[in-house]
Amino acid sequence: CLFTAELKSALFNFIERETTLDYDREAEQALQRLTTGDADVNQLTDAWARSYVETTLEHARPEEPSWDEDFADVYHELIHSPASDTLLNLEPTISQTTEMDKVMHELGNTLSDRDVNAVASQHFDAQQVLENKWASELKQVTEIQKQEYQEWVVKLHQDLQKSNNSSK
Repeated sequence: CLFTAELKSALFNFIERETTLDYDREAEQALQRLTTGDADVNQLTDAWARSYVETTLEHARPEEPSWDEDFADVYHELIHSPASDTLLNLEPTISQTTEMDKVMHELGNTLSDRDVNAVASQHFDAQQVLENKWASELKQVTEIQKQEYQEWVVKLHQDLQKSNNSSK
């Protein structure tokens, strides 16, 4: 056993020493070729660059986008699409639901029934404000459309009368 351990150690040292000497010889020969002009510097730099890129790609982990980055890209694309109104109207609803779930979970621990009722009241008030806003906008748009339609009908009537008068 002792003989085997010494042999392994000596063999390891020999391989290490000879490998270093071999690398040194190759380096000296490469430097001599460069100084005498036997080697093309551009070809060598291209080979080194190619080798570096291959080694780096081989050992480097590919960069994977995080969930947050993916979500941000998707969200950005949706915001700038026709679906943006739906998404923007959905956000407060999700926020309210999340807040109510949290409050209901804390009920009895740190929050009382009064606290839960206060949060529910705030949500109800916010919902009423939102409904009133949309009802007002809908009424305004309906009135504008009604007025435009009436103006169009009156203009059509006037045009018909003008054409009837001119044909007489």
